[in-house]
Amino acid sequence: MTRQAHELDHRIVGDDMQCVEITLDPGETVVAEAGTMMMMDEGIAMQTIFGDGRGQPQGFMDKMLSAGKRVLTGESLFMTTYTNQSQRPRA
Repeated sequence: MTRQAHELDHRIVGDDMQCVEITLDPGETVVAEAGTMMMMDEGIAMQTIFGDGRGQPQGFMDKMLSAGKRVLTGESLFMTTYTNQSQRPRA
């Protein structure tokens, strides 16, 4: 499976306490740090993954090296993907 990246439809909400609202096109996926989602519309599927979400085939040692780098930099071992499974844009 080949993944392609393009500019996300987003808007920044708030002044002092900001959040980002992302609108996903049908079939579009976004990868986020674990625990970053505040709410989502119906039709968005959430999945927790181990690793960085690049979608590239990796062996066991590659995954462990990637996980070790993430732990050393204070990041989570897990990432979360959000995929729009509906037929129209969703936030």
